Amino acid sequence: MLRCFYILAIIVVFAACRSNSGKDILPKEKMEKVLWDVAQSSEFLNGFVYYKYPEQNRVALNNAMLDKVFKIHKITKEQFDNTLEYYRKNPEKFKVIVDSITTKQKRLTDVDTASAKAIQ
Repeated sequence: MLRCFYILAIIVVFAACRSNSGKDILPKEKMEKVLWDVAQSSEFLNGFVYYKYPEQNRVALNNAMLDKVFKIHKITKEQFDNTLEYYRKNPEKFKVIVDSITTKQKRLTDVDTASAKAIQ
């Protein structure tokens, strides 16, 4: 999962460099859900798709997956980019979101670990 957060950080930096700040900032709760799904989709691509089909165009697949996440959450790439730019300028607020996502992942990992031990 740590690899997933590195990917998320790269997306944040990339999008922040390209965004138009000041418009369509997503609420914190919605951005947290979007970033969770972005991280999960990146983990899926890295863990399954790229592993099984290493010759695939990673940029195209990543963009297609991001488009699906945006569609699910009914947002645009511009809204996502603008929100990332806002959080780039307000890292203390972004830290709250990342901490929440990290806590959620840890909780899920702990449940998975406990379930695996119970099966043994």
